[in-house]
Amino acid sequence: MPLAILSAMEQELAPVLGAIRHRRTTRRAGREFHSGELFGHPVVAAFSRWGKVAAASTTTEIILSHGASAVVFTGVAGAISTRLRVGDIVVATTLAQHDMDASPLFPPGEIPLLGMRDFRADPSWRDRLATAARAFTEAEAPGATVVLGPIASGDRFIGSESARRAVRRICPEAVAVEMEGAAAAQVCHEHDVPFACVRTISDAADDQAHHDVMTFINEQAGRYAVGILSRALTALPKG
Repeated sequence: MPLAILSAMEQELAPVLGAIRHRRTTRRAGREFHSGELFGHPVVAAFSRWGKVAAASTTTEIILSHGASAVVFTGVAGAISTRLRVGDIVVATTLAQHDMDASPLFPPGEIPLLGMRDFRADPSWRDRLATAARAFTEAEAPGATVVLGPIASGDRFIGSESARRAVRRICPEAVAVEMEGAAAAQVCHEHDVPFACVRTISDAADDQAHHDVMTFINEQAGRYAVGILSRALTALPKG
């Protein structure tokens, strides 16, 4: 059973796809799924596209059609914590949807009928990615910090202080924000598939975020993704 690797954009995953050996590409549900061997392990990788619906659709398809043993989401995120800087890495401990609000019927952030707000990352993959991220920063990104913490997801690009405050109201513990992870985590929870998420900070989720995020994505995101995944998979026992 392969490990599934997802990213929202081509730039985030292109170096990973380039490293897959014996790559085979299939097309389902409007997505291309790339299967093969990555650093000695079977994988299937895909671009989820942006947003929660796209991420949920891709995650569902990769589980059902490829029998994924686990799902790892990688890419970039904006900083909610003022301690984080561009180039720092966040490994999710939990993921929640900051734009889910069915109050007063349910508490803000809670998924109706599931009775939960936060989806826990798989502990084994969380710790494996954190160790790999620390090794990557030591070798290739000196000065960058690796943080384990909650990540918030929502169908809104966060690019102002008022938008950051809105995220904090629903997810006060969140250290970073993006647009896909919690949706993929919910699908994995419902299918009983381990899920983990590692994100590199591309911007401060402020008024300059729209410029900073694309600069970082084009210049650095793929290098971070393949650098972290290579170390995580190299340390993973085979078989």
